[in-house]
This record gives sequence, C-alpha cells and structure tokens, in this order.
Amino acid sequence: MYPCKILIHIFKDELFKDFPKSGAAYSNYLSYYRLKINSVLDDNIKNCLYLDSDMLCFFDVRELFAIDLKDKIVASVNDPGSKKRKIKFKEKDKKITFYFDKNYFNAGFLLINFEKYKKEKVEEKAHELAKKCFYIKAADQDLLNFVLKNQILRLDFAYNFNVITYVYAICKDENSNRLNFTREEFNQSFKNPKILHYGEKPWKYLKSHINANGKNINDYWWDMASITPIFNKELLEEKKHIKEYLYIAALGFMALKFCNNYKFFKIASLVKSKNDEKYLECIKEIKDEEFGLCCVLGESIFYARRSNKGSFSVILKLLKIIFHYKKYGYRSRII
Repeated sequence: MYPCKILIHIFKDELFKDFPKSGAAYSNYLSYYRLKINSVLDDNIKNCLYLDSDMLCFFDVRELFAIDLKDKIVASVNDPGSKKRKIKFKEKDKKITFYFDKNYFNAGFLLINFEKYKKEKVEEKAHELAKKCFYIKAADQDLLNFVLKNQILRLDFAYNFNVITYVYAICKDENSNRLNFTREEFNQSFKNPKILHYGEKPWKYLKSHINANGKNINDYWWDMASITPIFNKELLEEKKHIKEYLYIAALGFMALKFCNNYKFFKIASLVKSKNDEKYLECIKEIKDEEFGLCCVLGESIFYARRSNKGSFSVILKLLKIIFHYKKYGYRSRII
C-alpha cells in the first residue's frame, strides 16, 4: 500500500441537519459522515475500503482488494448483536416498521464496489430514508442495512472481529437471532482475527479483553502507537494519565460480586456512588480473563449514571450480561 497519501476531509454538521439525532447519533452526527464517501473519492476509483477509526489490522489489507465482489455493492461482516432490530419511517403519511433479518451487518468495515455504489445512488437513498425516519437506533448502520439489503457479500467474522465477543458470542447454531456464524466458524476467527474492532478504546482503556493467546488486546494498539512516526510521543505521554478505566473495571467487579452473591440491592449503591475511589482496591482481585467482562459491566453502571437510569433496569442488564457470559463465554476458550 506504499507509497500512499493521507488526506483529511472536514465535514460540517449542517450537511446532516435533516438526519435523525438519536441512538448512536444522539449527541452528534459523526456516525453519518461515512455516508458522504461520494464527496471525497475520485470518480476513477473502482473499489474502496472503509474502516472505523477504532480498528486495528493484523494482515496485509491488499488481500481484501483481491476479493471478487461480483455483482454486490458491498462486502461486510455480520453484526454480533441481536437481530431483533427495526427502524420506523413515514411513507406517504403512513407509518412503516421495517424489521431487519439475520443478515444485518456491522458498518464499521465496508469493502465497497464504488462504481456500483454510485450507480445505485446509495448515498442519496440513505439520505432520503433518514429524512423519513422517526425511530432509528444505529444511525448510518441501520440506513445502510436497509438500502443495501440483498446487495451484500458476506465475509468471515475475522475481518471485523468485534471485541465484545471475547466476553461471549452467541452463534447461529445456538440462537438464530444472534451472530450469523456457526460456533465452528466463529472459533476460527477467534483464534486468528484479521481486524480487531475495539469497544473498549485503547486510548481510554490500557487493559480490556484477553485473546486466544492470553494477551491483553489493548497492548497491540499501544505497541503500534509506540512506533507510529507521527504523534507517538504525544500518545505515550497521554498514556501515563489514562486511569478512568480502572474505576470502570472496579465497579464492574463489584457488580459481578454482588450479582453472584444475590445482593442485588447493593447495585443501587454502585449506581448512586459519589466516591468510586473506595472500590479501586479490588482491581488486584480481578482475574485477567474476567477483566473485559468487568469493563463491560462497569460501563453499564456509568451509562446508567449519565442517563439517570433506575437501579432496576441496570440490575436486569447486568444479570443478562453475566448469564450470557456464564453460558457462552467459555465455548471458544476451550478449543
């Protein structure tokens, strides 16, 4: 891929003023920016690769450009979340609810047949749908899944390995409404991911999930940051001050402990706590293989605080995560 040129394009939110500001786009329009790819690429480009900024590649990406997209507009990877998703929009004064199916993909990775993308007016169709939507959760991802349905080439999960699946993955031979890969297919990606898609961002979390080789996956990102010729000094200086994740993991550990001991009433004290410092002592008690789980649980508590959620809803969410972890979390660790 060398030599290459790095170009930075600046968009203004005014371009998206008639897009719904909810769900993944509740605070800003950033997630919609990828829809403007037509505006930044030259017409002579045939194929292009879009990657979210929270991804890390472990292979030569030229491999992707050897893939035959055939008559498809985009090659993508199935999303590991629930497939019971929907959007609601108005069409000629009629309210319509559209339910996505098992082929719902994650838009963090898109290998695009750019010629056909333009020909089929994907950007324009997504914009028109956005203007009609009154219920949408995953912003541009929902729009693209609607517009591109039946125009997707499915790739292995390894190309967009969402790191939440290090905690647990529910595969299609276990539940048809979750990850659309068999356990065996998922296990191959688990052992050899090609692209990690971070949930716990390495620039905020120095530690999160442990991979199949027993390594903290956030270390890989910092290994690359340390040898990056631009901004490496600034990044490494910033690294010294990253501490909030410790509070998040500590809260998650306490939540795990309370749930395992059926002390659900104590979850309320975590949500309402004004002094998280007292929980930091328990960090050394967290096992490496459970650190990522504790981060996810802690994030749920932090989210409840920001959103003023009641303790009951938090308890239900925590119990659901822990249940799935205990039922599915080990299934790829024993291969």
